[in-house]
This record gives sequence, structure tokens and C-alpha cells, in this order.
Amino acid sequence: MKANTTIRSAQATDGKALIELFKLHAQHEGHKLIINNKQLHALTNNHTHPLILFVVEHNGLVEGYMSLIKQFSTWDMDYYLYLDCLFLKTSLRGMNIGKQMMATAAELSKSLGLKQIQWQTPHDNNNAIAFYQKMGATGKQKLRFFW
Repeated sequence: MKANTTIRSAQATDGKALIELFKLHAQHEGHKLIINNKQLHALTNNHTHPLILFVVEHNGLVEGYMSLIKQFSTWDMDYYLYLDCLFLKTSLRGMNIGKQMMATAAELSKSLGLKQIQWQTPHDNNNAIAFYQKMGATGKQKLRFFW
């Protein structure tokens, strides 16, 4: 990872940059972002929700984010860390920052006493799939529904 790049916990001052990243990520996956200032304030200020939010700061600008949630699996009868979102601006991809983001997730998982991290990505996100497979992750095909 470049010396001028840091992965840190999100702060209230990251709000505007996070909204822009959320919009880019939603657009990338074919969704429309619906968020208001109250919801954003809760993400970065209210620690009662289960979301753990990190940002990637590069040259003083917030250029990526990662959100994680501790969840329980009835199949495994154990908790795991769910990687809800991992997004990095295109200009920073291929610089090993994504790998460092995953290492940050692994450190968090270990600190919480969790044995596994789970996530999903769209079936046509070939770059992300190749990245995850290169890291040694395995996948299962599923169809995700929205109601």
C-alpha cells in the first residue's frame, strides 16, 4: 500500500465523501442510492447500529470504503463477519489497497473472535471475482432477491 494511503474508521467529517462513494458504488452495481443526511449522520456518529465502517484516505481524500457487520449463521451455528461493501475508486485499483482492506477486515474478524468472513459480489463483476479468487477466497453461486 502506498505511504500516502490510510485505512481508518469513518468519522462524521467523512460524510460528504462517503455519499459520493456510495453513489458511485450503487451506480457500479446498477442500483440507485437513497440516503438522507439523518441516515448518514447515524452511520458515522451512532454506534448502536451493527455496521462497522472504514474509509480509505489517499493523498488526503476519502477514495474508498468498506462496511462490515457481525452476523449469525444458523447453518454454522456461529457468528461471522459479513463484508457488506468494499469499494475503491477505479484510479486506486491494482495498487494492493484492496488487499490491505481485506487484511483490515481479517484483523477485525480476529479481534472479534470470528472464524470466517463472508461476502457477495455481482456475478458479472469479473474484476472483483478475480481479485477475491487471487486472495484464495472460494465462492458459491446464489441469486439474491429484493422485496
